[in-house]
Amino acid sequence: MSPAPTLTPRTAARRRRGRFARRWLWRGRWLLVALCCGIAASSTVQVLRPAPPPMRSVVVPTHRLEPGVELRAGDLTVVSVPAALAPDGALTDTADAVGRVPAVALEAGLPLSASLVAGGEVAALAPTGTVVVPVRLDDATAALLRAGDRVDLVSTASLDPEAAYLARRVLVLTPGSRAAEGGGASGLLGGAVSDAPVVTLVAVSPAEAPGLSAASGAGTVAAVLVR
Repeated sequence: MSPAPTLTPRTAARRRRGRFARRWLWRGRWLLVALCCGIAASSTVQVLRPAPPPMRSVVVPTHRLEPGVELRAGDLTVVSVPAALAPDGALTDTADAVGRVPAVALEAGLPLSASLVAGGEVAALAPTGTVVVPVRLDDATAALLRAGDRVDLVSTASLDPEAAYLARRVLVLTPGSRAAEGGGASGLLGGAVSDAPVVTLVAVSPAEAPGLSAASGAGTVAAVLVR
């Protein structure tokens, strides 16, 4: 037999490294299998995960809005919400809401729509020196009023006839209509339009507005037609 070839130190070292690598791979084969299974499971989850819902930018209040108070830029911000939760006619630019007047109290974060805030075209109808205030009246009274009517507004909670008067000879700007509390035809929060309060927009003096808004929010305002 011919003698075994003599290995150079470099060749011997390369073979030792090869044997070490094979032993390491053999001992760690289960770890490699588990790692491969984890990668495969993660890939499967990514494939099966549903696509995110379409989003829509809407204007929302940054804090609770009181009825009859004109909106300012600092009251509003724009956020993204799932498109399915955005009401019909939702405002998408704060500039479209600035100057409008909420017909009812609106909570922070509620998407605003044109049906929830009266536009500047209504405010333009108010006489100089007056402000526009939405008033909640009972259905029967609101049905009798027409734009241009003059009414006295009284508090039904006061026992003093003279103190009961909240505003005298105020101008009716728009007849009573229902504003969905929650947005959209059925309301973002599920409230139906038929359950919403009847809102009548009237022009009053700035001094009369706070008391009238407070009484209207409590549902204690009645109207008396005057000439």
